[in-house]
This record gives sequence, C-alpha cells and structure tokens, in this order.
Amino acid sequence: MNLSPRSFLKQLRINEAKKKLCNTEASIGQIAKEVGFLNQFNFIRSFKNSLELSPENYRKIYKNK
Repeated sequence: MNLSPRSFLKQLRINEAKKKLCNTEASIGQIAKEVGFLNQFNFIRSFKNSLELSPENYRKIYKNK
C-alpha cells in the first residue's frame, strides 16, 4: 500500500466524503464532521490537496452521476 496509517485514514475519510457529497444535501461542514475532520477548513484543505478540486466543485461536477 505504501501509505502511512495517517495517510490511509485520510484517504478513507476523503473517499467517504466523496460519496456523501454526491448522495446527500448535507453541508460541507456537516460532511467534514461526519467523516472525522476537526473542522471544515481542514477538510477543505485536505480535499483540495487530494483531488485538486474543492468539495463544492466536486459536488457540482459529480452529483447524481
């Protein structure tokens, strides 16, 4: 896997957030809390670093696809 435990956990959280962004109407802040981030600002930064796309833009592009 070549991932540290911290990186692996972060990736799991991002993957769960992607599902929630596409399948729910929950706010970005609510999703951040549900998947285990301390606040939405850390979540948005991590999401952008992982996907080079903000959670809001990800939702706009991939919702209901």
